[in-house]
Amino acid sequence: MNIALSTLFLFIFLLPGIFFRRFYYTEQFSREYLKQNLWEVFLSTLIPSILLQTLWYFIIQTFRYKIDLTILGDLVSKSPSSNTFRNIEGNSFNIVFYHTTLLIFSSLLGHYSQFFIRKHHLDRRYGLFRFKNDWHYIFTGQFFDFPRATYDLIEDTPEEIDYVFIDALVQTKEGTLIYEGMLVDYELSDKLGLEAITLKEARRRYLQDDFSNKGKKHYNIPGHVIILKYSDIINLNFSYFKLDVTEENKLLPVLIK
Repeated sequence: MNIALSTLFLFIFLLPGIFFRRFYYTEQFSREYLKQNLWEVFLSTLIPSILLQTLWYFIIQTFRYKIDLTILGDLVSKSPSSNTFRNIEGNSFNIVFYHTTLLIFSSLLGHYSQFFIRKHHLDRRYGLFRFKNDWHYIFTGQFFDFPRATYDLIEDTPEEIDYVFIDALVQTKEGTLIYEGMLVDYELSDKLGLEAITLKEARRRYLQDDFSNKGKKHYNIPGHVIILKYSDIINLNFSYFKLDVTEENKLLPVLIK
């Protein structure tokens, strides 16, 4: 077997699975594209590649394109014949067209597969389709739809959440502080854990003031946003709000129920 040609053939064969995964794991789920276990990466690429190659093999033939599998077998054999290379050279345009359209199809299928799953909330209802970004479901309140969730929304839905208010208990050299603010963004670590959170309209207070006669004394934090490292955070408290319009046409924050 020709090792160089076999390796090249395997890489080309796996490309549809690579493109499918790259466009399936995007935006808030893009970190999942790079898994730690190389074997998991190979399997999660191989399986969709087999399915996509098989599907596209039959689809492309409906457009009167014929694929000679014997040439592929001869190409990865120990001594490929010269006729095989002449055949490839003579059909180079068709080969490039086949793989280009296959990669485009794989990319679109990956993108719209995620879109379909997210639109119909399949990832919330079934663990099989759930993405590994657990923090996304927490920060958006979508975990309320999990079958195992013991906190059910009676009147509202996660889609009605307009903003999330966070109380973060943080250990500093000055003592234990509570940072309060509206969630703006978050960052994941390479291991899909939480790296940092970003808050706006933030303020802080000392935890010890909660147990003293002084009462809660808040200190406003100037600036647009503040970033808190998760390694410094002891715990987080989440409050999910929607905005109702009052009779005076003012927006009133209300906890979702």
